[in-house]
Amino acid sequence: MEFISKDFYICSVILASGVNLLRLKKETERFVFFIFDISPSNAEKIIQRHWSRELVLPTRNLIEAINELKTRIHATL
Repeated sequence: MEFISKDFYICSVILASGVNLLRLKKETERFVFFIFDISPSNAEKIIQRHWSRELVLPTRNLIEAINELKTRIHATL
């Protein structure tokens, strides 16, 4: 199953959690969808843990995820 979102920072959290980013899908000239190799229910668990402040990630993982997504966006647009 796949989880799809265009929320940049939520997708950064999911990527930093170790979930594989499968691809990006261009929506418009300015926006993309991020498509992850995770079921929507498991992605929602990560998101809920993030919003409830229970998710613990190494800061380096989060910074690297943000940088990777930015690079991938610019390569797509």
